[in-house]
Amino acid sequence: MIEGFQTGSWEGFFDLFDDEVDVILPAPQTGHFTGAEGREKLVGFFGVFAPGASRFDQVEVISKTVAEDRVVFEDWARGVFFGEPYAARHCIHIMVRNGKVVGFHEYNRPLD
Repeated sequence: MIEGFQTGSWEGFFDLFDDEVDVILPAPQTGHFTGAEGREKLVGFFGVFAPGASRFDQVEVISKTVAEDRVVFEDWARGVFFGEPYAARHCIHIMVRNGKVVGFHEYNRPLD
């Protein structure tokens, strides 16, 4: 994911996902989406991040839990989001089935 923000190339990241995905996204595409629409919203969400316009300059993983078919990690990141300074804490929950990501839930909160 960080590579996508740095290079603008998201194809390898998108290849990890199944054709149908349960997705919860923050702004700018806030919402809960499922199935083929979920994958489409995920691609649209990350596809708008072009190199330079949005980037993470600092990322620190606070915690990571891997258990069978799930990965949950929390981080904080600082950088630039659409040309504006960005600082937030993220929690991302990833669900995997048959080697493909079938769930991606991202929650974030601006850092104080």
